[in-house]
Amino acid sequence: MYNEEKKIITDIGRKKNLEENLPKYVSCMKSADYEYAVSKFALNFFTVKEMLEDKKEKIEPEIVSFIMGINKLVNTYVAGKCGEVDPKDMLLVSDMRNKVTARMKVLTAYTDAFELYEYILNRKEFGFEENVTEEVEKMFSEYDVDAFSQEIYNFIFADKDKMAVNSKIQSLIGQLPLRMTKNKFYDIIGQTLSIYNGSEIGSLNEFCDMVCDTVLINKPEGFEEFYPELFKAYTELKEYDYTDLSLEDYRRLAAVLDSAATYINDTVSDYMMLIELINDTYTMLLVNDARDSIGDDYKKAIDVIASIAASVEKDTAMDDDTYELLSGLVGLQEQAGEHKMLPEASFYDIVTGNSVQIEQCGLGSDFKDLEAINKLLSGSLFADIDNVSGYNTMPADTETIVAFKDKLCEGFAGLFEENKMIVNRAIMAKALSNIPVFFNTTEEIKEYIEHSLAHCSNRGEQIACYSVIRGIMED
Repeated sequence: MYNEEKKIITDIGRKKNLEENLPKYVSCMKSADYEYAVSKFALNFFTVKEMLEDKKEKIEPEIVSFIMGINKLVNTYVAGKCGEVDPKDMLLVSDMRNKVTARMKVLTAYTDAFELYEYILNRKEFGFEENVTEEVEKMFSEYDVDAFSQEIYNFIFADKDKMAVNSKIQSLIGQLPLRMTKNKFYDIIGQTLSIYNGSEIGSLNEFCDMVCDTVLINKPEGFEEFYPELFKAYTELKEYDYTDLSLEDYRRLAAVLDSAATYINDTVSDYMMLIELINDTYTMLLVNDARDSIGDDYKKAIDVIASIAASVEKDTAMDDDTYELLSGLVGLQEQAGEHKMLPEASFYDIVTGNSVQIEQCGLGSDFKDLEAINKLLSGSLFADIDNVSGYNTMPADTETIVAFKDKLCEGFAGLFEENKMIVNRAIMAKALSNIPVFFNTTEEIKEYIEHSLAHCSNRGEQIACYSVIRGIMED
């Protein structure tokens, strides 16, 4: 099989018998994608079924409805032997994916929002002597600004990999005390955007959207409606005046934050499993015509899916036969992943080098489906598979960058206007932790660290920064 696939790919590269080899390549890709999706789905479906059995009453009703919708589809097209996929079912799985993606955008926005208030409360925590335990006191007794600054600097540059170094700088910038004027902050934003001079406007737009989303300049649709309990917690944290925080209010707000974080973590875990099921289902429906061409090992995965689907439909526990069938899938997903890599690695070259011939062979829609599947089965679980053509590939010039900077800074100005300085510092710290490193030299980095630590406003902030950063370095 592998030798045959290699020959097909080689022949396409040589422009040999394209009218014969392009359809063969499509067939290879579809089978490989189906095998990977079906083996992955079987294992994830088993996990979701166990989750249903263990905590059904605690799962959001909407999540249960999504699972039942998926179950119906796989019962029909995977476990069952229905051939051509009903267009309504394709719309159904697409709609489910869009709804789950919308929910995740809201949950991500709340995560970003609560991180702002966690930043504030962390810096207030040790301002109350009641929170300074003997352990904390002992840990902080060794604190020295110069020595700790040097330790942070050494930690950052212990790695030789540039990306790892930049990642460390970003995470630490987000925790160091922020002593920066708004104008300096705007200058850094402008410097960062200038990196995109000559790059595609689409990339610049994506970056600006990411920054806006991170600090909630933009709130996703459904922010106020999807999760009333989270919106209530957010409103309580947002409307509080942190200038004169009492110990009682600190404990109350910290409890609000902890409760919200627990809810988000639990809900996100459920949606992450759900989107994987949806992506695999979407894939299997797109290449449903490859179902009967997969290897016998992968047909065992279909047997597992059929068994689980039956128990989900009847709302009964999985029986011993299901567990026995599952044991036959050990290593199957990894095997399918390795197989899929061969034809997938050549996909881009084949598409870009043979676009005319692909259309002449009537394979345009097949290649479009395969491109969508590449995204569905990638690590980017929520990748947009519907609006690829809307990406702006025009290069950004100086005028464009200035326009983006003005718009971005206008958004920040609006946030700063409605919040007090303590919240604005949290906003700036979070933004800076999500943008490319803005230092020009290692000496600038060292000076920034030293200046930040030396200008902590009080002992409580010193302890908080020391504790949080020490945790990052020891993680």
